Amino acid sequence: MSATTKRPRPWTTATLGGMASYLDGATIVTVGMSSVVLQEQFGLSAWAVGALNSVLMLMFATGAVVGGRLGDLLGRRAVYSVDLVIYAVGVLTVILAPNPTVLFAGVVVTGLAMGADVPTSLALMAEEAAEGRQSSTVAYSQTLWLAGVSVVQILGFFVGGWGPVATQILFGHLLLVSLAVWFMRRGVRESAAWQRSRTASASAPRRDLRAVFRRPYGMALLGTGLYFVISGIMPNTVGQFGAYLVVNLGHSTVRVFSLIGWGTMVVGIAIALLFQRLADSPLRRVLLMIGLASLALGPLAAIVGGYSVASLVVLFAMNTIAGTWAGEGLYKVWSQEVFPTEIRSTAQGITFGAARYVMAAFGLFTPTLVQRTPTLFMGILIALGAVATLIGLLWLPRLPQHGLVDANAHEPVDSVRTHKATEDTSTS
Repeated sequence: MSATTKRPRPWTTATLGGMASYLDGATIVTVGMSSVVLQEQFGLSAWAVGALNSVLMLMFATGAVVGGRLGDLLGRRAVYSVDLVIYAVGVLTVILAPNPTVLFAGVVVTGLAMGADVPTSLALMAEEAAEGRQSSTVAYSQTLWLAGVSVVQILGFFVGGWGPVATQILFGHLLLVSLAVWFMRRGVRESAAWQRSRTASASAPRRDLRAVFRRPYGMALLGTGLYFVISGIMPNTVGQFGAYLVVNLGHSTVRVFSLIGWGTMVVGIAIALLFQRLADSPLRRVLLMIGLASLALGPLAAIVGGYSVASLVVLFAMNTIAGTWAGEGLYKVWSQEVFPTEIRSTAQGITFGAARYVMAAFGLFTPTLVQRTPTLFMGILIALGAVATLIGLLWLPRLPQHGLVDANAHEPVDSVRTHKATEDTSTS
């Protein structure tokens, strides 16, 4: 193997790539946690606070679509080694913002750069994974996503009452981590699979953007996109508005929610580690079924329990399971498996973007639904869980796994199996 295609240590690449997910989770929680302080500091209205969080999600979606495509056209490293510098500039702008206009500008830049980093980094993780460990390597990104959320929650617990200084510390954490990861990423080589795809004659038709929407990949794009949108609404909504649910439905306090958050944090990381361990085994389907059941049982428990704090704890626990075993965690794995190298980042950017656009829109209506008709709100989540179950059990497992490549022949697994079957038939 030549020096240009020699792989670095897979888990080193996986960690540096997975830090995109760490920063994704940490950024969302940091902006949400800092909203109260920023509201007072800049005199923001309630609408402006909601808009600040929505802008982050919308820019992430846009960045994912654009960055995902650039990752396929220019290479993983071309995007991967630059976007965190842009991200750091955005975060620094937020820290130094003298007025709301500059604050929003910083959030826009931060969201765009973060969105571009995630699909590109996930593609690199999958392509540089050790043989037979692709799914587990990608699942590792979900563990790091939860780690990012957890670190910000812990920091927020200690500095939450420090006013504007707390906000600077929280965003300062994002700045330092992004610069450290960017520095370490400079030694990561380009994806060997992407390099091969640029010279293979059969790859040219797949590099065309139109290939993403045509057979045989169009159905995979539609299936993974619909699944992520539908299965991701509950984990995203409950995670984003957890404190709001505890205060307005459970008639409790933010402090109680913080205690619940610490408990679900520990459970969440344990769940992510288990998923990471089993992602390449047949037991992944068992986790999928438990996760899909959690999508419906969590909201149902809240309704049956009369929205008591105890019933909301069950909802949060189920939400944690669903988010990893049947939500974003599983979606990330499936996306690597069903798309070939040439369009993997593009396809994932499109589906990531579509999901974040829908989640941002759903979030605008969530507070009103929770206040006026909480049972309708929970009923919508149950219905979405039922639809996700049908897609997750009956559709996506049937998709050809174009992304699983034989390490020696560099052909899709289905193709390798077909050749093998032909050889067996000819020799018998």
